[in-house]
Amino acid sequence: MMLKIISILVIAVPLVFSQSRGELDNKFILAQNYEQAGDFETAIKIYEELNQIAPSSSQYYSSLNRLYVQLKNYAASVNLLENRTIVQPDDITAYGMLGSTYYLMGNEEKAKEIWFKPFDILKPDPVFYRVIANYAVERRAFDIAIELFKSGKNISPDKLIFSQDLAQLYAITMQFKLAAEEYCSILDSEPLQLEAVKSKMLAYSGKPGALEASIDVVEDYTQKSNLSLSYLLAHLYTEAKLYDKAFETYLTIDRAQANQGADLFKYAEFLLREKQHSLSEEAYKSTIELYPNSMFIPLSKLGYAKALEAQLMEDYYSKVPNWKPYFPIVRYDSENIQKVLDAFKEIVNVYGRSEASYEAMFRMGMLNYYLQKNSSEAFKNFNLIISEAPTSTVSIETYMIVGDIKLLEGDIKEAEKYYSKVLSSPGSGKEFMNSAKYKLARINFYNGEFDKAKKQLIEITVNLKDDFANDALELLLLLNSSVIDSANILKFAEAEFLKETRKFEEAAEIYKLISQDPRALVLYSISSLRFAQMMIAVDKYTEGITAFESMVEAGEKNIFADKALYLISKTYQYGVGDKLKAIESYERLLMQFPNSIYLDNARAEIFLLKNKLS
Repeated sequence: MMLKIISILVIAVPLVFSQSRGELDNKFILAQNYEQAGDFETAIKIYEELNQIAPSSSQYYSSLNRLYVQLKNYAASVNLLENRTIVQPDDITAYGMLGSTYYLMGNEEKAKEIWFKPFDILKPDPVFYRVIANYAVERRAFDIAIELFKSGKNISPDKLIFSQDLAQLYAITMQFKLAAEEYCSILDSEPLQLEAVKSKMLAYSGKPGALEASIDVVEDYTQKSNLSLSYLLAHLYTEAKLYDKAFETYLTIDRAQANQGADLFKYAEFLLREKQHSLSEEAYKSTIELYPNSMFIPLSKLGYAKALEAQLMEDYYSKVPNWKPYFPIVRYDSENIQKVLDAFKEIVNVYGRSEASYEAMFRMGMLNYYLQKNSSEAFKNFNLIISEAPTSTVSIETYMIVGDIKLLEGDIKEAEKYYSKVLSSPGSGKEFMNSAKYKLARINFYNGEFDKAKKQLIEITVNLKDDFANDALELLLLLNSSVIDSANILKFAEAEFLKETRKFEEAAEIYKLISQDPRALVLYSISSLRFAQMMIAVDKYTEGITAFESMVEAGEKNIFADKALYLISKTYQYGVGDKLKAIESYERLLMQFPNSIYLDNARAEIFLLKNKLS
């Protein structure tokens, strides 16, 4: 064997000297070009020649081996790499590639033997373990890679990098408990790695059993380690929707630090956004009580009041007939209203004329008007914002709401004034601007100023992704299609205004007249729909269902036929309270209108109703 090595070296030395470095580089580039062109045979010949001339060059033999493997000439690859390990036994990459070839040949046992061989003959080096382990990872030999990374970690002074490698492999192989242990060991020694660890753990948290296993491990570590692990635990609890446990963890974190409730306040805000209103109330309350001098107190008090308000509104919405397209505003009586108003009032009294107090005023005004039907008290709050804080963060929204209320009360001129204020205010965002434009277009429509309305509607429909674009488009199509039916479009506009002001029975009379006029054409379908909706609004369910049924019988002649059948189903379900009839109507919708946009909702309601009946 030694004679063979000597003979190779004797032949190689004069060959190397006979060709310049530049010639070798040119040949290498030529081989690469042949390889890229798909002429592998020629490329191999050149790579073989280069490897013979300069066997010590890793660039040449690795390129040659790549092509051998690509062409599945595993015998040539093995021969090349075995010679390489003999000539240069400290070339760790040769062992990595040789093991990979054996693995591709299906000889996993031999691959493992080769991958572990350098550690029997070379001086222990953590870097070598990572190099070989990465070859195993490349071949998806994860169990072998884990063994190598573990061995490297044992002898390495820097355990962190091996823990990261192991954690990733444990996660890939669904060994979530072991992955969590590695990530916890990282945080235990390097608390500043929190964000990196958190993102990696959350990346696989959706896999079955991952969250539960991770939480168990992190819970154990938090008893004996730093706050970074507590933060991680809180995030995992939150991901698992164990909001109460996360809240308790943030309480512990805040007690251990001098940040005056910053984390607790931030979590309270998160809970409010996630509609965990009861727990958010508790979190805000804890911030207020535990840290009375914190800079977060004003916002915590506002958040606390908003959490109370959100719970009140949940109860309110559960008692109003939201299933109806239209329904009258009625006074809502609850002992909790005053509690919410008092919470907002405290903010106004304590913090004077601040952003928090103006938002509190706005919310009080909304509760005064829509829940208590107390118009004078509502406008007392709204007018304070308008007169004192025209540039506050809630001023634009206040203009919009006051415009809505004025329109609801039938005061078109005042409504127009407030919507126009939105358009002229520099702080108005796109959403409020387009909302105001649409409502001004509706006012022009009610007034019979159709050309003005069209112009405003066209401005909105420029961006079809806008929230108001669809409504604007519908009204614009209606105006364009009814240009020759001026009498009925004027009547329809009058009925729409009556509907807007909640005078449903008066509106119904006009809708009925239009729907009975053979000249109504386009207005026929929508007026038929509106008449039925007005009947439902005033609890005349029999009349409403009868009107809807006429639309369903018209089939394709009425563009709202499927919507009518959907609303029949809703009326039986929530208005009449006949679950069997509701199921029957929903099933009719599935059969008669297989392309309806209401199919998914219908299926969901059928499932819900059948579960209640069983």
